[in-house]
Amino acid sequence: MKNEVSPELAALLSAVTNMADVPQRPHPRKGDQRDGSVYSPTPEIITAVQVALITGRPLLLAGPPGCGKSSLASFVARTLDFAYLEFVVTDESSPQDLLWNVDVIARLRDAQLATGDGQVPPLNDYVAPGPLWWALDPDSAARRGGDKNATTGRPCRMPVYLKDYEPQGAGAVLLIDEIDKAESSFCNGLLVPLGSRQFHVTDINEPVENGADRAPESPLVIITTNGERDLPDAFVRRCVVLAVEGPNAERLEEIAKLHFPAIAADASLLERVQLLAHRFTKSAKEHASTAEFLDLVSVMLTLGADADLQQWQLIERLVVEKPSLRRNLFASW
Repeated sequence: MKNEVSPELAALLSAVTNMADVPQRPHPRKGDQRDGSVYSPTPEIITAVQVALITGRPLLLAGPPGCGKSSLASFVARTLDFAYLEFVVTDESSPQDLLWNVDVIARLRDAQLATGDGQVPPLNDYVAPGPLWWALDPDSAARRGGDKNATTGRPCRMPVYLKDYEPQGAGAVLLIDEIDKAESSFCNGLLVPLGSRQFHVTDINEPVENGADRAPESPLVIITTNGERDLPDAFVRRCVVLAVEGPNAERLEEIAKLHFPAIAADASLLERVQLLAHRFTKSAKEHASTAEFLDLVSVMLTLGADADLQQWQLIERLVVEKPSLRRNLFASW
């Protein structure tokens, strides 16, 4: 016997099921693309996203750098027609940064410049919503400062991370990237806000929870870790966890054709990419990333036959063998 599924959730699950067939939007690739334009989801990724939507749990993606963890979030946002927000964790990050901050410096400045009685401006005008607040209830986030930001005088707007994208769905995807960069206290401070999808803004005594017009499956929180630091067990237990492995040669070929459509239409190019993919997965001494493989393909397509064997060996060292190259340089110095 199946649980009854709302039409809204059924539509989201169907969109995720079919997201491997979503029309891709490739464009000249420079650096790491995080605009959701191109992605090749595996069946495991599709199932993991569906489980996260059904359970309301964050999706924790664990895997080596460059294997496509971070770029999944923006692709899912476009697939679901949801808003996209992101927060990149550093060793100085605080869980408070995801919820809200108070611009005390601007408040002090305005108090010093005030005329008349010189009273300190109300704290409410200087509360800056964080990414999780925007994801939960953008309407209340936009009302900070009496419909206008006290510092700029302009209406508050949700941060824009994806160009040329106007989401129509009533939800959001929030990426919390590289959570393993922070201490365990960062994860512990997010247990309740992420688990309950609500928090209390103590500075102004105001609750924040999923807005009435928001999809109950929103926000979909996607978290990434490179495994540099163990995450607290209590935090991991509250997540849907998927280990993302580096792709094999066949999958590298598939990814390359998505990013560079000309490959599929040219038998000679396709053969060169296939040979490169097999050599790439066999000979890389260190774990080389998908992003580095795509860099090699881009260089190969640009230089073509102009690169001789010696130059190409140098290119591979520059793009792929960076860890071993650094060790050799340090030893020579």
